[in-house]
Amino acid sequence: MPTAASGREPDTTPPDGGAAGDAEAAEGMPLPAAWPRVWGERDRRRPRAMLGVGVALLVIAVAMAVSSNGRQGPLWSGVVFGLFGLTALAVFARAPFGRGTFQLVNAVALTDARVRPPDSWVHLVRERRVGMPLLIILAVWAAVFAAAAVAAVVIGISGRPQAFLGLAVLAVIAVVLVYAAVRGMIAQYRLGSFGRRPVGLSLGPSGIAVLRVSDPLYIPWDAIRSVEADATAPRRGQEQVPVVLLRVDPPRVRTADGGRVGATVTLSPTALRVHPHVVWAALRTFTDDHEQRARLGTTFGQQLLDQWCAAARG
Repeated sequence: MPTAASGREPDTTPPDGGAAGDAEAAEGMPLPAAWPRVWGERDRRRPRAMLGVGVALLVIAVAMAVSSNGRQGPLWSGVVFGLFGLTALAVFARAPFGRGTFQLVNAVALTDARVRPPDSWVHLVRERRVGMPLLIILAVWAAVFAAAAVAAVVIGISGRPQAFLGLAVLAVIAVVLVYAAVRGMIAQYRLGSFGRRPVGLSLGPSGIAVLRVSDPLYIPWDAIRSVEADATAPRRGQEQVPVVLLRVDPPRVRTADGGRVGATVTLSPTALRVHPHVVWAALRTFTDDHEQRARLGTTFGQQLLDQWCAAARG
């Protein structure tokens, strides 16, 4: 039965009753699940091509601005080139995968106190912060495409209906960028303090919680039918983005406000502060192994996850 959240300290008694045995198990513990082949290369570096492209575009932008002599066309073209250059540099600056670890926290800190969480102590991994520079660039792109969509409407109404041909594409891109910018700002705010409900993923002895910008999603371990690896289709010059698919029993999965979900819950492990290999190994292991699951919510479970994170970084 799930235990109610409380202010008790996390259990420091090993599940098997032997501290020495648990310490030996944690020491030198390799990751218990292999890296999925569908995810492509496990050890990735920052895309150096983006650095070269970003610097080149910024040089072009400065040259166009200097040679514009006040003319609006070359000046605005330089601004666009500069924006592309800053975007490429922001992509280069962001590490492909997180290199952090989990935190053992009281589950009450992850709720808005409306619903009692099923576990007392859980292991939290926060979402990686986007960072203000990238958020600003994203917001500027959203404004650019929104302005372009409005301009297409004005041009189309003024007697050039061919402008409406690109309106649908511009509008869709603008909506996606606005959503991403707003969602990123909310997540940035929520991740900026321990006093706010974070965004990320938590693991407890009863199940997992997907801590979203909206209401958290609670999934009991025994409601997970399978854990599958998938990946987004790679773009030119980029590798696959790892995705984890949880096939669940929908009636047993709920949000904090009692809402329901579909039969598949999609997780993006690259968005978290730990290496995706650790997320994959933890979900596969704790879904199938009841003995390992008994460690969760204890300091010994934290030691185990710390060891997995260290192994993934190595």
